[in-house]
Amino acid sequence: MRFHEFLVAVRERAEARLPAGAPRLQGRLRFSLMQLYRDDPRLHYEVWIQRKTGRIEVGLHFEGEPEANYRWAEALGRRVLELQARLGPDVELEEWTRSWTRLHQTVPLRKLDDDLAEEVGELLARFIEVMEPILAEEAAW
Repeated sequence: MRFHEFLVAVRERAEARLPAGAPRLQGRLRFSLMQLYRDDPRLHYEVWIQRKTGRIEVGLHFEGEPEANYRWAEALGRRVLELQARLGPDVELEEWTRSWTRLHQTVPLRKLDDDLAEEVGELLARFIEVMEPILAEEAAW
């Protein structure tokens, strides 16, 4: 599969795993990454194929104003044990750049095929299912 085909397949598999009635997220597709978001594209779920590192990242990125990004990181930091329990022990919360933060994990990059699309789609769906209620709850600040 090419990157575009793979990322479309990941989105289809993730959406098929979400509960009935879950709102459909908007999306952007670039060469080696896909971003899904509800209202503000600066806060988005991302699937990023990283050939250089041999990994595929699945995560939630905060790429808005630095103050907001750090508030999100602080809020999620208070819940990091819960997040690791629900998303897996490999999930990381980090400052990604001087102003952006992210919650993410990676899987090894292998041949882009249906099996890998299924695995990554399942991980993306789990991120969305776990994080959407938390984002709504924490947005009250």
